[in-house]
Amino acid sequence: MNALIASELKQRLRGKRWWILLLIWMAILLLVTALIRAGAKHQAEFEQQFGGDFVEIGPTMFGTLALFVLGLMALVVPALSSTAINSERERGTLALLQSTLYRPREIALAKFTSSFLTALVYLAASVPLALWSASEGGVGFARAVIVYVILAGSAGLFVALGLAASSLIRRTALSTLAAYVAVFTLTAGMPILFGLSLLGAPQETIERTYPGGSFTETRTVIGWRWVLLAPDPFVVLADAAPRQRSRFVSDPLDVLRQGVRSSRRESDPVVMVEKGTVITEPGTEGEGVPLEAVRDPLAQRDEPPPLWPTGLAIQAGLIGLCAYEVLRKLKVPARRLAPGERVA
Repeated sequence: MNALIASELKQRLRGKRWWILLLIWMAILLLVTALIRAGAKHQAEFEQQFGGDFVEIGPTMFGTLALFVLGLMALVVPALSSTAINSERERGTLALLQSTLYRPREIALAKFTSSFLTALVYLAASVPLALWSASEGGVGFARAVIVYVILAGSAGLFVALGLAASSLIRRTALSTLAAYVAVFTLTAGMPILFGLSLLGAPQETIERTYPGGSFTETRTVIGWRWVLLAPDPFVVLADAAPRQRSRFVSDPLDVLRQGVRSSRRESDPVVMVEKGTVITEPGTEGEGVPLEAVRDPLAQRDEPPPLWPTGLAIQAGLIGLCAYEVLRKLKVPARRLAPGERVA
């Protein structure tokens, strides 16, 4: 199987087009990182002018770089495997490969491995920029390792989706389009679907008593809807990244993490009281302030559970489903083929 993987890699790396694309990839990442550093540096200097303490810009650079790399991977990686099977079927070389001693799982694994290794080359090209970000301070070793492990796993997911599209769809153009649609659904479609699901979410009304009177509390019941966000690679990346304890300008990963964690908490409860009613928080002195709608001071503000374990489990299930479909299409002899699909 090593020979088959080497052959696949040679076909991908042969020619100037791949190298030109890699150089463009590195140039874009370098430009973006430099712009992020300039903006974060300016903000840090602005805060210091008004008596602020020294702040580190490393987390800002590293977090933005990680999210930008993941976005570029969603644009580049699906194309690496979206024509891996149907292109060989069109050329008539797939049947020759299936007639050898290679088993369907070995053929599928070789094509997946070659595409995945190619994607890792693009990911490795961003490591020098990540080291540059870490040199600015505030980026721990564990945080960097976990982020890059998640990025590598996302690359494997994108490759699996492209390979499944290549095995299920006969035409290469349509399989590439289908791979991008699947990736878009995971990255952008699921948050959109989550937002739309909240429009029809039920409202919960609770009658409660409070020192000084009674009130009615209303909140949006989120329930199971947070699962729609879990498989998003951006959500998994931000949620799984360890939190930074140092003082920094702003960390996009931490901001996104707080946003997705809050999706597992019911909406902030709003207390509706009669006009002129006085509410005082427990443990405070005084009569409080007359309000018509206030936040419930009794609400628990503990951080909700993480989403990334569920997200990784769903992504693993998607990879397994893709592997099943690819093996089913590579099985010899094929029981059923699409109309017009050639065997040899």
